[in-house]
Amino acid sequence: MTADHSLLNTWASVHTALLVDGQSRLSSVIGTETPSWELSLAKGQLTLNGIRLSCAVIGSVIQSSNTWLWSWADTTVDQGALGIQRAHPLRQFGHEANLWEFTQPSFNMDGILDLGMTPGATVAMVASPQILGTAIFSAPSAEGRIYVVVTDPKLSLETPTAFTTPKIITSAISYGIGNHKDIVSVFAGAHQLGVDDRGDQLVLTFEDSSRLEVVFDGVGNIRHMHGLLPKEPMPYRWAAS
Repeated sequence: MTADHSLLNTWASVHTALLVDGQSRLSSVIGTETPSWELSLAKGQLTLNGIRLSCAVIGSVIQSSNTWLWSWADTTVDQGALGIQRAHPLRQFGHEANLWEFTQPSFNMDGILDLGMTPGATVAMVASPQILGTAIFSAPSAEGRIYVVVTDPKLSLETPTAFTTPKIITSAISYGIGNHKDIVSVFAGAHQLGVDDRGDQLVLTFEDSSRLEVVFDGVGNIRHMHGLLPKEPMPYRWAAS
C-alpha cells in the first residue's frame, strides 16, 4: 500500500515560489549550463563550475527500491562531517511539523509529487528553508541520486522587490498546484516581508519600501498583481458589502 504523503505534498505545493526563486539565484551564480560538480562532506562544501558553495547533504534516493534515505541515518557516511551535521535539525523539524517522512530514517517515494526535478527534489525543496537553504542540487550516486541543499550566503545577496517578485510568483503558480494565497504567504514569510492581509488582498512590503498588491478571486486564485513604488499611494478598491 502506498504511504500517505499528502501533508508533505501540500508543504511542497506552497513552497514552489521559493523553489523558483532559489534555482534562479543558483543559475545566476554558476550559469545555466549543466555544471561540473564536486562535493566535500567534511567541509560541507559543494563546488559547481569551480564556484565553492556551503551546503548540507540531506539524503539520497536508492533507485532499486525507490527509497529515500536521510543523511542523518546513513551509516556509510561520517556523521561528524559538517555537510551531514547541517542536515541534523531536519529530524526535529519533522516532529514539529508532523511530517512523518522527516522523522523516519527512510521511506518509499511512491506518491510524492514530481515537479519536474524528481520526487527527491520535492523532499529537498521542503527541507531547504528549514535549514536556511536557498537552492537545491542533485547528482547521480552509486545507488541512485544524492540531494544537497545550498546554504551559501552568495545566493542571498539579492533581495526581492515588488517588481521582481511577480515573475517568481507567476512561475510558481504555473505548476498548477497549491493555494495561491498560501504560496505568496510562504514566500513572504521566508523573505521576512511585511504582510498586510486584507482578505481578498495581500500587500507585501519589501526592504526597499516598494510594495506589491496581490488580489485574489473568491476561490483564492490570483486575479492580478500590482507593484507600487515607495510612498506611492494604494489604489482605491471598491468592494461590494
